[in-house]
Amino acid sequence: MKTNFKSCIKEQTIREILPLFTETQSNILPVVNHHGKLIGIITKNKIFQLLATQTSLDLTVEHYYNDRPIYIRPTEDIEEIRPLLLKHNVGHAPVVNDEMIPIGLISTEQLLWSYNVVYCQLSSVLEFAYDAIIVVNQRSEITKVNKGFTDLFGLKSKEVFGKSTTELFPELAIENVIKSGISIHNTPQIIEGQQSLITILPIKENGKTISAICKVTYRGLTHLHEALTKVKKLEKQLSDYQNEISEMKGTKYTFFDIAGESEAIRKVKHEATLASNSISTVLIIGESGTGKELFAQGIHAASKQRGTFVQVNCAAVPPELLESEFFGYADGAFTGAKKGGKKGKFELAQNGTIFLDEIGDMSLSLQTKILRVLQEKEFQPIGSSKTIHLNTKIIAATNQNIEKLVADGKFREDLYYRLNIMRLNIPPLRERMEDLPDIIQAIINRLNKSGFYIRGVTHSALTKLMQHSWPGNIRELHNALERAANLKIGDYIDAENIADFNTTTEKDIPNYKTTSSYQDRLNTTEKDLIILALKEAKGNKTKASQLLGISRPWLYAKMKKYQIE
Repeated sequence: MKTNFKSCIKEQTIREILPLFTETQSNILPVVNHHGKLIGIITKNKIFQLLATQTSLDLTVEHYYNDRPIYIRPTEDIEEIRPLLLKHNVGHAPVVNDEMIPIGLISTEQLLWSYNVVYCQLSSVLEFAYDAIIVVNQRSEITKVNKGFTDLFGLKSKEVFGKSTTELFPELAIENVIKSGISIHNTPQIIEGQQSLITILPIKENGKTISAICKVTYRGLTHLHEALTKVKKLEKQLSDYQNEISEMKGTKYTFFDIAGESEAIRKVKHEATLASNSISTVLIIGESGTGKELFAQGIHAASKQRGTFVQVNCAAVPPELLESEFFGYADGAFTGAKKGGKKGKFELAQNGTIFLDEIGDMSLSLQTKILRVLQEKEFQPIGSSKTIHLNTKIIAATNQNIEKLVADGKFREDLYYRLNIMRLNIPPLRERMEDLPDIIQAIINRLNKSGFYIRGVTHSALTKLMQHSWPGNIRELHNALERAANLKIGDYIDAENIADFNTTTEKDIPNYKTTSSYQDRLNTTEKDLIILALKEAKGNKTKASQLLGISRPWLYAKMKKYQIE
């Protein structure tokens, strides 16, 4: 639990308690009586609502705090706390002692973190079980070797000391880890005819890899299997907990589904968590396939919005239907209108979140109407005199350079400023390659849920995946792994199951920089992937969209954009 927190009394004013939220970075404040005993809580969200609707900061807490809070005892078990918080849709709760005095705060995120601590401890136990160990320098030359390693390969220490692993043991591919700085954990591989697990850890100094440790486990795999079974059990508990949160909020993903622990992804996940704390608009910028939808759903799942998450792909809706799709229409509004009328996306998302994907493809006329909704917080369905007051969190996303769209007159500047309140810049996969093993495992878990049986990827397969730059980002990686899952024979995806990649050499990079923008390169890659999928599907658009891992409307929109017949 978090012990750095502040409490307040009901006689304090909003002006007085505002700094307390800032000092502790907390989402709730326990409200106590003059004896220090808990009588309620007040949330940061409630403060935001008051700031938006009230003109005075001198209002007291008395009329606005929750006097029936859910609270936790320090002796209660995590398994007892978890369903309680989920049942009451509580993200944070005070922890009190026997005298009802607050001693801490706890959140659903901390509960998952506690599971992860146990998971990491078990992972550490696995590390110590590895038998064969070598240490190499920056040039992949062996500087230390243990007996387990020489026993595995049937060599003597003097025969390997100072030699390059690239020449002696190319199957270990240690040079790739030194070059990329990416850690590899427990990847299976047949070494010297024995089933083994390979772990390679880069050693860094001032952010630069200066050496690496390679451990190969080939003895005692039965005991390791027992430990791995315990890890899998913990993973299942984590997965079940995440599913409960998702079902509760009407989304498929939460922040916990966003794999990776690199500094880049941790930063944007932290910013996304902050963005979920209010109803302010969010603008998500990122290349195609980086996971913008996951972040949008994660924000909704973590927010206080109790309504539905509604997604609209602005590029996939025909221009003539855009207005009715967003705002709906009344009965008899126009010829061919559905009897009884139709609710628009904004009304469906009332008290929830609307996700405007591909916002850069929205027409200027619709941009004007969206701006009006954002300014006035209300709208009218087509052909209706009824005014609907909006209480919806708006998240927009684009893979385009929106500042350039504004400069070119293709996107309204005033709408851009309205959307660009909380901005998230999602890093492409090539800028967080250290997350690749975690992302691969997350994708494998999703594939297994859809009917595949994959125990993992082999060391040689992981090495091959590490050597690609992934211009299509996580979507391209998912497609590559799903294709490999269909081709594999055994329990593991091997290198031979993964299609060869057309990579760009370094000498080509200056030409790209001088002749076209990075956006042009991205569009070219995206177009080529679509054409390739259509060829493989023999023109069948449904099958092509499945190969690409996208919806048919999205495929049609992209075919129109790139003029693909």
